[in-house]
Amino acid sequence: IGDEVYGNVGIEGGAFAEYIRADESSFAIKPNNLTMVEAAAIPLTCETSYQVLFHNISPSLKKGNKFFICGGSSACGLFAIQLAKSIGASVAITCSSRNFQLIEKLGYQIIHNKSELINEREQILVIDYNEKDFGEELKGENYDIVYDCVGGIEQWISAQKILKQYGQFITLVGDDTKPTISIKYFINLAASIINRKFWFYFSSVHHNYIWNSTRRSYHQLDDLRINYIETNKVKPVIDTIFDWRKDDVEALYLSYEKSKSGKAQGKL
Repeated sequence: IGDEVYGNVGIEGGAFAEYIRADESSFAIKPNNLTMVEAAAIPLTCETSYQVLFHNISPSLKKGNKFFICGGSSACGLFAIQLAKSIGASVAITCSSRNFQLIEKLGYQIIHNKSELINEREQILVIDYNEKDFGEELKGENYDIVYDCVGGIEQWISAQKILKQYGQFITLVGDDTKPTISIKYFINLAASIINRKFWFYFSSVHHNYIWNSTRRSYHQLDDLRINYIETNKVKPVIDTIFDWRKDDVEALYLSYEKSKSGKAQGKL
């Protein structure tokens, strides 16, 4: 009793409640170098990217791999950058110019041309998606993994131009960026996955399409705490803190609107 913990209670948990009742397996000890607000930014987003990089693809990301992120300034993207860099992967991302400074605040030098690459650990190749198509810019560069935090079929189309043979494309969103959750949505999602799996096995170009599903795991939260967060390899980026302690319905509405806008610079 009295331990400070962090965790992911799932969609049934009630994240807007001041108090909740949940199974202890949903929680792990909070990192001692984070405040409670900072720690709240880790489950789901960082946990998702951690699972994508190290558990939900085979082979998992390794030192020296070429790793591309669609939406590098998203909450999941920012964590993925740090996790990938911590193990020595080469990282490139899409990001709008308004968020370049956010990437630099993490301690990385932005470059816009692969010929400028000198130090893999300190530099990130950034492509402004408002100006250029990453598929054309990096065509034939043989990336090991493309991690899609944005969604839309155009990410998959462009990714196929930069992936190596048997390279992996893993998406958090799929083709529909603003889905209405319904039976039709899940039928269309399943059809698109099956179609791309078919071509993976039976075409001459093999790119593995994966739709990610995040699982709760206190073991993984412990690993994140011990090996990445308390060693300062990964830190959360907070965009806005909304105060709901006064039953402020307006704050809840504003937080939803900002999340839906896709313009948040870090975690809400």
